[in-house]
Order: sequence, then C-alpha cells, then structure tokens
Amino acid sequence: MPIYDYSCSTCDVRFEELVRSDAPSPPCPTCGAEQTERLLSTFLTPNMASGQRHFQRDVGAAMASMGCCGGGGCGTHAG
Repeated sequence: MPIYDYSCSTCDVRFEELVRSDAPSPPCPTCGAEQTERLLSTFLTPNMASGQRHFQRDVGAAMASMGCCGGGGCGTHAG
C-alpha cells in the first residue's frame, strides 16, 4: 500500500496516510473532518553530487539532468 499526502478542507492541516489506491480519502487526524483531498506527492531522489537525499518537486528536470534513467542504471548510457 502506498503512502499518500492529504489536505483537510476544514482545518487546512496536511498529513500522510497509508491507504489502498482505490480507498476513499481518510478523515483528518486533527479535527476529524471527512472533507480531505489527496495531494500530488513529492518524490525522494538521490542528490548524485553529494550522495545525500532531498525532496524533489520537479522530478522530470531531475531525471533529465542525470540522464533518462538516473545516471546509467539501465545500461543505455555510460554512467
């Protein structure tokens, strides 16, 4: 099961929840409201220069800067 990011329409809190992809949105853990919305999630990508990890909002640009497969892992690029 994936972890999804949600936002509460009532109290505007953001939270994560481990749910099935076809499950309804969970209630807000802060106020209990049922009006929550699934958000687009960010991805955790490696920072190739330093070896550290950071959140990357523009995954397409990050992958393009490393090569289409992230630096040669698929064997089509010299890495």
